[in-house]
Amino acid sequence: MYSIYEVKQNDTLDSIANDLNITKEQLIEINGDLKNIMQGQLIIVPTKSNYTIYTVKRGDTLYNIAKKYNIDVKSIMLFNGLKEDEFLYPDQQLMIPYENIYVTDENDSLLDLIKKLNVTLEDFVNMNNKIYLQKDQILYYKKD
Repeated sequence: MYSIYEVKQNDTLDSIANDLNITKEQLIEINGDLKNIMQGQLIIVPTKSNYTIYTVKRGDTLYNIAKKYNIDVKSIMLFNGLKEDEFLYPDQQLMIPYENIYVTDENDSLLDLIKKLNVTLEDFVNMNNKIYLQKDQILYYKKD
């Protein structure tokens, strides 16, 4: 879930991080030393996407985190490859999907989904690289 970003004139680590809704520390963690970025330089950036990063604090549970972000626990678990019996630990980073994701079920069809989610077929296909409609696949959608 990374892409290559070419630094533009007047870009700073702060401006790039703000555009991607991440911290400059995360950019440094991914790329190493980025003290003197220059126009034309290629850096690795998280794909601007449908999730945010949450750092687990002592006492956090998946339920509390899900409630905070108004999303279901199952989506967080699937998005992060977690099992039901796994423990969270302080400073663990979780990707928290925004509200507009849908976790498929066994009997979902493409026609049913676009009706259920109130999206156009073209938009739905454009937002999802591959749609297999397998159980527990994570699909993105945007309501107009």
